Amino acid sequence: MARKTKPPEERRAEIIQTAKELFEEKGYEGTQISDITNKMGVAHGLVYHYVKSKSELLDAVVEEWAKEILADLMVLMKDNTISAADRLERMFQFTSGMLKKDAILIKTIHQQENEEIHKRIGSAGIQMILPLFKELIETGNADGSFNCSYPEETAKFCLYGWQSIDSSMSDEERVEKLKYFYKRILGIG
Repeated sequence: MARKTKPPEERRAEIIQTAKELFEEKGYEGTQISDITNKMGVAHGLVYHYVKSKSELLDAVVEEWAKEILADLMVLMKDNTISAADRLERMFQFTSGMLKKDAILIKTIHQQENEEIHKRIGSAGIQMILPLFKELIETGNADGSFNCSYPEETAKFCLYGWQSIDSSMSDEERVEKLKYFYKRILGIG
């Protein structure tokens, strides 16, 4: 049987997607590189051609996942057909849905041994969202949805503050508390 050769970008994406599926199904600790290669039907060494370790593979999975989340969030935050307050509410709905849908992966990211990945992805995500969130606040001020004197500083405070909310509480409780704080900070009645 002839070996199936794929372009490197396609093969890497396939490895990352397969790893994500298995991490969600079996958990990070319960997934071995051999599980990934068996599911893909490829030689064991192929994965190591693209990543050096399972933790580097987790890093790649999280990075791709974060890019997808951010792309969806950017579309939502730029929807000028609805008010800024409605966009903010949809952002929280999106976040709640994502927390449920990707709960296993999020739990893995929050494990102590993955703290560096979590910090790096969180910081990169904030930097990508910050200009959009500032723009959302300015739009909300203009359309009367918000009453916020310092859009840039408030955007930073809100996004960095998100990370400080106690992660030991349920996701629903965290989102509700964040909604409360954001509404107060943005001057929403």
